[in-house]
Amino acid sequence: MTTTVSTAMKENQHRAFRMLAVSLSFVVYVAGLVYAGVRSYTLFASTIDAALLPLAVVGIVALEVSAVALPLAIHFWTQPGAQRMTAIGFYVADMMLIASNAILDAAHHSGAEVSSALAAYGIYGVPALPLFCMAGWSLIWLLDASSRERDMRESVKAATHEALLSRIAEAVGNADITASVESAAQEAARALVGETLGAAPKRSASHFPVNRVPATVSYNATADSVPAYGDDSDTGEFQPIRMPSRNGKHAPKGAA
Repeated sequence: MTTTVSTAMKENQHRAFRMLAVSLSFVVYVAGLVYAGVRSYTLFASTIDAALLPLAVVGIVALEVSAVALPLAIHFWTQPGAQRMTAIGFYVADMMLIASNAILDAAHHSGAEVSSALAAYGIYGVPALPLFCMAGWSLIWLLDASSRERDMRESVKAATHEALLSRIAEAVGNADITASVESAAQEAARALVGETLGAAPKRSASHFPVNRVPATVSYNATADSVPAYGDDSDTGEFQPIRMPSRNGKHAPKGAA
């Protein structure tokens, strides 16, 4: 699509009006929050002990901050489905509580009679405002995609572990494991006996008597001869020669 000068001017004008509307809505929104905060503060100041007023301001801050954070969460954080619907419901309830505080404060200052529902809210609802905000944000966090993914992973892990234990129980019931159990018991018994004997004190070599025998060396001076061959000059044949052997004895005659 070709952008002409007139088209560009219209787009710029549209963008400018959009920014103006967003800015004005932001100003109006902040002004409403300031007005509601002042009303809530005067209501608490006139109905709550002065010593507890700083603590009661926590409820006002929780409502005001939630009124700012919830629209941002709805547009930029929450996922379509249960989480976004919970955030929208929480935002509507938060705005209704802020409006109820303003109405109750106006009725209190004017002396007008309030309805039984509004009077019950002033008695039971106003002290629990921080807890209400805490519960609303907790629901949004629990419905977050990362929390649901982690819960699903843990559920699958638990189901897999349970199925594995069931199969192990079936295998133990069907298989013959007597030999394996007996072998393991024997190994455990050997290990236990070895540990028991190893813990007992050992006797050193000095406790045992030793018979010392003196060493003697003997030598036999008479050694047998071993046959050898020499050259006979008369016959020209090799004849055996009698030579002493290493053991000191002569070899018998005629031995080759």
